[in-house]
Amino acid sequence: MRKKFTLFFIVTVFIFTIGISYAFGKSYIDFKAGNFSSTVLGKLDKETKNTVTADKFGATGDGTDQTKAIQSALNYLESIGGGKLVLGKGTYLLSLAKSAHNKACLMIPAGVTIEGSGMGVTILKRLDSERNQDGILLVNKGYDTKGGYKAAGNIVLRNFTITDGAVTATPRTYGDLIALGHADNVLIERVQSLNHDQHFADICGSRNIIIRNCVGYNLQDTYGSATVQVDRAKNLGIWGLLLDGTNPENIKVSNNRITSMSELVLQLGHDQSNVKDLKLVNNTITCTNKAKSQVAIGNDEDTSISRTEIKGNIIELNNTDSVGIRLVSDPKNKFKDISISNNTISGKMRAAIFIGSSIMSS
Repeated sequence: MRKKFTLFFIVTVFIFTIGISYAFGKSYIDFKAGNFSSTVLGKLDKETKNTVTADKFGATGDGTDQTKAIQSALNYLESIGGGKLVLGKGTYLLSLAKSAHNKACLMIPAGVTIEGSGMGVTILKRLDSERNQDGILLVNKGYDTKGGYKAAGNIVLRNFTITDGAVTATPRTYGDLIALGHADNVLIERVQSLNHDQHFADICGSRNIIIRNCVGYNLQDTYGSATVQVDRAKNLGIWGLLLDGTNPENIKVSNNRITSMSELVLQLGHDQSNVKDLKLVNNTITCTNKAKSQVAIGNDEDTSISRTEIKGNIIELNNTDSVGIRLVSDPKNKFKDISISNNTISGKMRAAIFIGSSIMSS
């Protein structure tokens, strides 16, 4: 009897396991046993528990509005505690018209990875009819309701292209490509950003953020369109952000290649921020604006910066009033423990590096 019962049990478990595999399908949910533990969700660059493909939710990348379908997939992952959403080849249009939020197209829950099939292969693009309308493309969930660093975090974004669309003479006032408000622990890697009226990535009142191995190409010459902006949660932050004054900290921007027409490309501080623990390492920045001056790496004069390393960056300038690295402060703010080393700055410029007071004579 014992042998028969054991055999029956094994056969039953085998059939049940096969039934689960058939019901869900490997292309829909892929349980990776052994690669997930209770501690993995809070760490970056780890296998996630569940992997889903966007097409199973109706997001096919066929050049139509995919907002509802992608959000449905993200909501599903949130309901099971996080996981990975894989986007296939194609163009995925995003809109406010079909979003559940009135200021952002997609809300990314905690513990979620959005992974495309490659830069230039998977494209997230603003709907043409909303090209000049205010609105964020991607933002972490809870950025507008949770203060401190308590909004959705433990997020990974990788392997896709994101863009506002064609250059326009009437750019938006509000709305980044990727916005991180009150987030903790986010990785953005191998993402290509094309034209953006505001920022490719706005890091606002967030900490433990990494942007690496990304490619930027922005021909939109718009005031306030820095490729990366580091900011506090106050006044001029992300559209709709909960404004509690939280400052950004522990930000690393490394090994990115950026070509831009923006007045300021990497903006290290904004709107009375107190920024600390910054690393800008091994980035290649080409400032292509010949008609107007540009700053490759800089800050607003009303910000304080401390414990910062600017190292190994390659900067090319193309206007005689441009500056490679420009850190200025007013009497109320200060710089402390800043290291600038091994940077290569070439081309037409006013100065390679300028550090000083905003009230000094030019």
